[in-house]
Amino acid sequence: MMRRRLAASTAPVLLLAVAGWGLAAPALALQGANDVQIEASKQLLSEDRYIEALAVAKDALRVDPADYRASYYVAMAYMGLQQYDAAETQANQALAQAPASARAAVEKLVFTIRSLKTGNQNVGAADAALAEGLIGKAARLYEEGWAAGRNAPDYALKAAELYAGRLNQPVDAARVLRQVRESLPGSPAADSAEAELGKLQPVLRQIATAKVKEAAGLPLAEARPALSAAAAADPAYPEIYRTQAQLAAASGSAEELEASLKELARRNLVDLDFLAALSGMAALLEDPQFLLRLSDIIGANQADMLKTAASPVGRVAYLSRLAREGKLGFFMGARQVKGTSNYRFWSRRKVSAVQYAASGCELVVSLSDQLGASDDAYGYMPASRIIDLRPPTALAVRNSSALELGPTNDGWQITALTVDDAAQLSLPVWSALRQLHAACPPPVRKPR
Repeated sequence: MMRRRLAASTAPVLLLAVAGWGLAAPALALQGANDVQIEASKQLLSEDRYIEALAVAKDALRVDPADYRASYYVAMAYMGLQQYDAAETQANQALAQAPASARAAVEKLVFTIRSLKTGNQNVGAADAALAEGLIGKAARLYEEGWAAGRNAPDYALKAAELYAGRLNQPVDAARVLRQVRESLPGSPAADSAEAELGKLQPVLRQIATAKVKEAAGLPLAEARPALSAAAAADPAYPEIYRTQAQLAAASGSAEELEASLKELARRNLVDLDFLAALSGMAALLEDPQFLLRLSDIIGANQADMLKTAASPVGRVAYLSRLAREGKLGFFMGARQVKGTSNYRFWSRRKVSAVQYAASGCELVVSLSDQLGASDDAYGYMPASRIIDLRPPTALAVRNSSALELGPTNDGWQITALTVDDAAQLSLPVWSALRQLHAACPPPVRKPR
């Protein structure tokens, strides 16, 4: 079945050989006794009329047996007819006769014929394996037939069909389909591969998402296999490269972080808010050499902007911007219900602004609309709260969409910032709070 479709799949290769490779013009000027037959054979090949092209090319070879062009087009006609042994013989003869200026084109033809010959052998074995019920073996052999020269996309599409539909290996199917898309851009086979990738995309994103979630809880070295698996499933998924950067920053290795930042830049995923939230970024930006290398990655202007964004003032400005956009809330609770995370006395309001207090190392959180409260707490929460960043209890703790800031000295058991769109904002807001905490010296204990 696959061999019957091979002529169609090799047509782009033959067109490339006829139109794209081109035999050197100086050589054409030296040989002219059989030019009419050569041009006629070339035209017939471009129309997939292989039997007629073979007859005309053989006539050209009879007129001048030393003309490498005649052997070249005889070989191409045999290739179109899938007679690879004869094609290889004629291509080797053309290579032996070709002048230096034409050797590259003839060498390409020799390689193509050999790869198609290997692929044809593989597909015969693949057909037999498929008939026997050896689906995994058949998929592997079809893929090997494609990989022999990447010039028979039908083999690749068949392998992808088996991987996705019969073997439950969508990542392998996607890998082969991407190869077709990249190797034969603009071809009908590439269009077919793109369509099949679109069908697989939901499950590929699901796989990548699960792998990124797995990697996020591991040290960088242990996370690499999961991140690689995510990239194999869906290389366009941005969270792969953001998570890699977060883990690289957490590892404390400037070299690993720089490599991750280059990958973000290459994929146009540079976001200053995200970079400013990376662990240790503010300290690294104080290193002139790191700042210089970073400028090479994201540009000097963005590097300077990042230095500001990663500073304590920049982190407070980030929180205040989120507040103005209505993305932050403030929760306070007391009288916790034993054995639960619920509170009998609680209130939650929108945050309208965040700014430094005049004393420094304290944040003034301005509050606005009431979002909810227990019956006896309505109207109790004041118009603002002051968060002292120095005590150990002020170190923010992530808990779902809430960032717990510890108790207060006026009776509240818990205070917390809450964020809208927790999936996107919980981590950067938490990072900003911890960076602000780290920038403040611990309180000095008064002597007794």
